[in-house]
Amino acid sequence: MTSPDRIPVIIGVGEHVDRPADVAQALEPVSLMAEAVRAADADGGSGLLRRIETISLVGLVSWRYADPVSLLCERLGIDPAHKVNASMGGETPIRLIHEAAVRIAKGEGGTAAIVGGESTNARNHARKAGIALDWTPMASREEAVRFPSSRFAMSEAAKHLKVMDPAQVYPFYEMATQHAWGETPAEAQAKSAALWTEYAEVAATNPSAWIRIAPSAEQIAKVGPDNRRINFPYPKLMVANPSVNQAGAVIVTSLAVAQELGVDEGRLVHIWGGASAIEPEDYLKRDRYDHSTAQTAALDRVVAIAGGDAAAFGKLELYSCFPVVPKMALRTLGLDPKEHVPTVTGGITFFGGPLNNYMTHATCAMVRALRAAPGELGLLYGQGGYVNKHHALVVSTRPPVQPLALDYSVQAEADAARDPVPELAENYIGPATIETYTVLYGRDGEPIDGIVILRTPDGRRTMARVPENDEATMAILQSMEASAIGTAGHVRTDPFGKPTFEAGDARDPATRPRKYCTVEREGPLTIVTIDRADVMNALTPEANAELAEVFDAFAADPDQWVAIFTGAGDKAFSAGNDLKATARAMARGASTDMPLTGFAGLTGRHDLTKPVIAAVNGVAMGGGFEIALACDIIVAADNAVFALPEPRVGLAALAGGLLRLPRQIGLKQAMGMILTGRRVGAEEGQRLGFVNEVVPAGEALAGAKRWAAQILECSPMSIRASKQVTQLGLSVPSLADGERGQRGASAVKALFKSADAREGPLAFAQKRKPEWKGR
Repeated sequence: MTSPDRIPVIIGVGEHVDRPADVAQALEPVSLMAEAVRAADADGGSGLLRRIETISLVGLVSWRYADPVSLLCERLGIDPAHKVNASMGGETPIRLIHEAAVRIAKGEGGTAAIVGGESTNARNHARKAGIALDWTPMASREEAVRFPSSRFAMSEAAKHLKVMDPAQVYPFYEMATQHAWGETPAEAQAKSAALWTEYAEVAATNPSAWIRIAPSAEQIAKVGPDNRRINFPYPKLMVANPSVNQAGAVIVTSLAVAQELGVDEGRLVHIWGGASAIEPEDYLKRDRYDHSTAQTAALDRVVAIAGGDAAAFGKLELYSCFPVVPKMALRTLGLDPKEHVPTVTGGITFFGGPLNNYMTHATCAMVRALRAAPGELGLLYGQGGYVNKHHALVVSTRPPVQPLALDYSVQAEADAARDPVPELAENYIGPATIETYTVLYGRDGEPIDGIVILRTPDGRRTMARVPENDEATMAILQSMEASAIGTAGHVRTDPFGKPTFEAGDARDPATRPRKYCTVEREGPLTIVTIDRADVMNALTPEANAELAEVFDAFAADPDQWVAIFTGAGDKAFSAGNDLKATARAMARGASTDMPLTGFAGLTGRHDLTKPVIAAVNGVAMGGGFEIALACDIIVAADNAVFALPEPRVGLAALAGGLLRLPRQIGLKQAMGMILTGRRVGAEEGQRLGFVNEVVPAGEALAGAKRWAAQILECSPMSIRASKQVTQLGLSVPSLADGERGQRGASAVKALFKSADAREGPLAFAQKRKPEWKGR
């Protein structure tokens, strides 16, 4: 017979939901938590606060505190022996309850409180309204408490592609399980929607729920303006809802204390036991995405505690940040959600997702449900991180047959069941097949990028993006009729330096259809024209990427020796960055990155030894002027206008303009343009020294071709060596350094190994025109 002082029970639970009419009156997280703890104390019959020996505060996000648990204790007027700022993670409340129970079973601990809360909704609304909240002054990032598990290990590939949010990661499991279970995306989506209605219906009856409506499965699944996609395949009504003001608290004590306080034993919930296991933190280092051995091991153990049959659980709470988690759990348990309702709380979409604290609220709901159904078994299953932390607990008003097990880890079982983890292929280029995938959407509900986890032919794993303008591959990823898993394609590095996947055979970027520019070749001369005259040839990230590929092809083609860069129409060479497109991209959460080779794929291309001539046929403003400055020669129409006006719109010319202009015209003249943003005409530009020639309007391209013809009379190998050494001279502190370095320059070495180095003197001796090979 186990002594009552070693039998752990949940004696009190409490919740507090804050919906102020005036956001300025909203409670801060610690105040919310204090209300929840007081409610738990009252639920347990009062008198418990002074008995608390350990108080554990679940990691919070909505406000920064230096020491929130101590502040909470101060608000409550208590001073427990152990005050813990506990960890992040959705399983944390279940783990803390289990740990408190084990301490009691060991005779090492007394009454414990587990509490958490968030005021995310209030903070968001106050920020939008410009209202300063009269809360505890926010701690600096340096002073703020650092909760354990606030960061997880992450592969460089995931960081490089910025796929680090849980909402981006869970869909990998969703798509993998669909494929493994033989479901089309449409079929799986219907099942997810039907499952979510079970959660919504419970939330509608829970007075502590944030959203107390019960949409139909059709409403949950239907994508539209009010239910936009977040990350494929999930729309808004299938993802966690963190915008809440909710707090919950649970008090665990011994049966002896409960008896001493005279609490009705029908109100006590016994902790029978549980299990925990983890997956590797780095989600790219998992064995597969169609299962979780940690989840399976934890659930198998609690089923064993319940007598070997999951149907013995009369009440369930299966963690519900995204549908795949409870779907996997139900499959492991062998339960039909229509016969075994998976929640007593309402789910993280509808009840609300106070981030790491949902399972505290779930415990509150479970305690109420079990008190109303004496003797039934309840299962609390929490999950945290990126499907990596799993903890399950069996509870009941009925005392357990066996004493609480002190060791609840099932890590050995999880590890033994795990398949070998594929090696990560860093910087991979070549053929690959989709292992799993998702699509990231903007705030407007339109796709931004596809993200694919891939397998190489030798079984290694890698990761890549699919740009939204790759319509063919994006159509495969967004199909609701067939899974994209198993689709073959190729990985290349895009102009932004990111791995990019295309379905089908590998294609040379130089052969892609051009949307933003035109490319003509006249013998060894390449003419590149920005083809966006309707927006003054302003450039977007997509246009920059296309131009980067064009100049990559030019640089790599041994038969192309000189390039001319110009703009379509007669009004603008380029007005620089397309600010309207940038504003739209920022509003929808899309990237505004610049290619590694800079604006227009040229301003950061410091290793290009082939000459480029700018034919400036009109306005060259901001980034447009920076493009021209990055060229070796500028031929300007007499109606051309140059400026770096970025300071006038709160920006700076960071695509090389601030660095190149002083080198080309001297510091004082450059500062006169830079600090005022003033406009300079073509003739003044020639006097200042950055324009080589001024020609009549409409003749910029013809003038540039004349310069190109003169250059093409020279050895292309000599031109490249000359350009490289000139650039070298600008980057070293002295002439002596330049002279020492020039012989080691790659273009100089190539020159003296070339046929051109022999052809020049020979042609001179034979009194004929040289026949340059460029090799």
